[in-house]
Amino acid sequence: MIRILGLDPSLSRTGWGIVEAEGNRLVHIAHGAIPTRTTDPLAARLKALHDRLCALVAEHRQHEAAVEEVFVNKNPRSTLKLGQA
Repeated sequence: MIRILGLDPSLSRTGWGIVEAEGNRLVHIAHGAIPTRTTDPLAARLKALHDRLCALVAEHRQHEAAVEEVFVNKNPRSTLKLGQA
């Protein structure tokens, strides 16, 4: 069985989910979101995401990870911040 962490990155609220896959069968293990405070500086928000993701990896010990691709939107600043997240 392979355990996979999926991420939907966002600076304000990063979504995550973990499944186990065996052949065509998927089993839900856990899911949630990691919010950050919009009033915090960018560096503090990125650190909060990093710390929580490290804790998730340590807790669930997945074998692989998948991250939703970032699309380019009309605001280059927002795109850059999302890419950092």
